[in-house]
Amino acid sequence: MKTDEKKLVDARDLSLDEWLSLLSSNKEDGPIFVSFCFPDNKKKEEYLQTIRSRTDKEVMDLVKEFLIEGGSLGCDDDAYFWLLKLKTTDKEQFEEAMKTEHFRRLYKEFPMQFKGKTPVIWQGNTWILDLLPDKPQLALDVLHAYLIAHFPVLPDGRIDGIIDAMTLIRAKFIEVPTSSLLSSLNPVHFEYLIDVLYNEMGYTTTLTQRTYDRGRDIIAEKGHLGEKQRLLIQCKRTQKNVDVKEIRALLGVVSSEKASKGVLVCTSEFTSEARKFEKDNRRIELIGNKDLQLLLNKYFGPKWSTYVDSIIARSSAKKRSNVGPENK
Repeated sequence: MKTDEKKLVDARDLSLDEWLSLLSSNKEDGPIFVSFCFPDNKKKEEYLQTIRSRTDKEVMDLVKEFLIEGGSLGCDDDAYFWLLKLKTTDKEQFEEAMKTEHFRRLYKEFPMQFKGKTPVIWQGNTWILDLLPDKPQLALDVLHAYLIAHFPVLPDGRIDGIIDAMTLIRAKFIEVPTSSLLSSLNPVHFEYLIDVLYNEMGYTTTLTQRTYDRGRDIIAEKGHLGEKQRLLIQCKRTQKNVDVKEIRALLGVVSSEKASKGVLVCTSEFTSEARKFEKDNRRIELIGNKDLQLLLNKYFGPKWSTYVDSIIARSSAKKRSNVGPENK
């Protein structure tokens, strides 16, 4: 069936199941409808409400629908002829546009279609699916960067699609039900888990000796020279909410060592007084059970608890004899 003979369907008139059924059908022979983003907020909210019951594959297939394959988009025609017009009417603006990689590629590749070849104007982002489900935060970071780079030239619908894809990734692979595993880890293994977590967050970490940790279990550093961050991390595996007394003690260590910040990570939560102390002191960060599980989901994927032993092993493999002269 030729494109101009295809039936147009307003996807807003369909139920969620009807729309999903169309997505999984043969699009070459089927009708034309909105497939690169949710047609409306109602379907989006309905899908999110049921996302826990959907398989990883089903969600990832929908994410793929919302991403951009390498090739060209319908908006490329207008953009190319706009460039041609600029070249003759406003050379200064044309030269400015040609400083952008996207427009350079458009100007070079678009004429290929006149020779019967398919132009490759858009660099696809479907490869981020290979980061799921284990690296959802990295997938989100990539898509965020893609949006920033292409926001001025992307059609509104494609922007909506990428944002919808990010929403699905966050809902399915990060904001998942919490695990009770943390409270069952012994204190040493809990420190190892946090050590590797901060490695994944981009920090270079050092585990302190337990017999002489001076109120911090992990030292995490990131950046260079004047912009260097130095975090003193204390890990507490406890069932009781941590009170402000321990937070004050940590701030004292931070001040004494002139560190950037003190972080207390625990398997419980914090008292209201402790949270108020955090709010009043920017050099203190409190990470309770709920926030910690979100971080673990972000950097290790929603199934981190099933292979927590291999994560812990990455840290326990560090030789304590190499933790630094200050800890010997």
